[in-house]
Amino acid sequence: MHTHGAESIDQVHFHEVGAVDSIVDTVGTLLALHYLSVDLGSGDGQDCHITCSRLPMGEGTVWTDHGLLPVPAPATMRLMVGMPTCPGPSGVTGELVTPTAAALLRVLTGANNQAKQGKRGDYWQPKVIAGRPPSMVPIAVGLGAGSKDFERHPNVLRLILGDCSTQKQTSPDTDTNNETSVSAANDETEQIINQIENVSKEPGRNSEEVNTSKVKSVTNTESSHLWNSNTLTHLEANIDDATPELMAHAIDLLLENGAIDAWIVPIVMKKGRPAHSLNCLCHDEKAKESDLLAIMFRHTTTLGIRIHRNILRASLKRRFIKVQLPYRNNDRDGEVDVKISSFKNDEVVSLKAEFDQCKLIAKESNVPLKIVSSTAVRMAWQLIQTDTSALHSR
Repeated sequence: MHTHGAESIDQVHFHEVGAVDSIVDTVGTLLALHYLSVDLGSGDGQDCHITCSRLPMGEGTVWTDHGLLPVPAPATMRLMVGMPTCPGPSGVTGELVTPTAAALLRVLTGANNQAKQGKRGDYWQPKVIAGRPPSMVPIAVGLGAGSKDFERHPNVLRLILGDCSTQKQTSPDTDTNNETSVSAANDETEQIINQIENVSKEPGRNSEEVNTSKVKSVTNTESSHLWNSNTLTHLEANIDDATPELMAHAIDLLLENGAIDAWIVPIVMKKGRPAHSLNCLCHDEKAKESDLLAIMFRHTTTLGIRIHRNILRASLKRRFIKVQLPYRNNDRDGEVDVKISSFKNDEVVSLKAEFDQCKLIAKESNVPLKIVSSTAVRMAWQLIQTDTSALHSR
């Protein structure tokens, strides 16, 4: 209200903070605190059980609906007034605290309820000891990585779940202000640990995968509305003593056993030796990764394989449509599948007829392959324009 100069709260309107990802972040944070039975306190700054580290100020500019703004943005800066801050990492420009994060931390740490009246109007004097590590017994640690990569430091958020009551019993002289931490209302430490362990015991998941799923959710939330975004694993091995036949066989085996893609890149290794880099992409699943690693070790001469996890891939939506070509004197009776690549809003980006099917029809019907392929694409496009229900997934 103050930042936009609105006269009342009814005139406040949202820009970036009103986007779907901001709403998901806010609701998801509160839901997670509820599931973990975190004691939020009364919010008066006296018994609030959530604190945070100092907020990095950052530097540079950021693009918003209002154009190019300095970092922190005006709304974010107002939310940070009265809260402990620190300089951002050296040489890093751009937004380090978002408006959503600032709003959540201001409310959850109780700083939002510490307004004081002064000669120049309201100002903030939070009684919460934010920015200092609390006195507590750590119970569990959660990690989440953002989609933005910085050159010299990880973009990682760490949440520490702790028990203040145990620390209070063992250290009676502890300052009560230092007890403002992420603390469970229930003193049963084992109960909280069991809740976390139960999540990791779901079929096909372990504790590492739970953390990875959080990274995926953040990535997908921030992805474009036009294409899909997911994380994959990249396996890579440099080989200088395998025959071309062996490498081709390895590619076939990788694709047959679940690799999303597999390819070979010519390289030059030590002593000027011509060699090849064998690569494959797979879904971020431990079992699938192990199978493909075993294939590369067993069917090539490599002694080591590099594993690159959390590879972000943007991909279009893919569907198939069947068309009936006039060339019917063949085993397929002229039927060809055409792949449709489109954005999420169904805007068609490209069409491509299945090569092997076109090749068979061209050979058996004695028609040039390029004619068969172009005819299939043209008929598919005409069908899409007249009947969108002809689309089907495969």
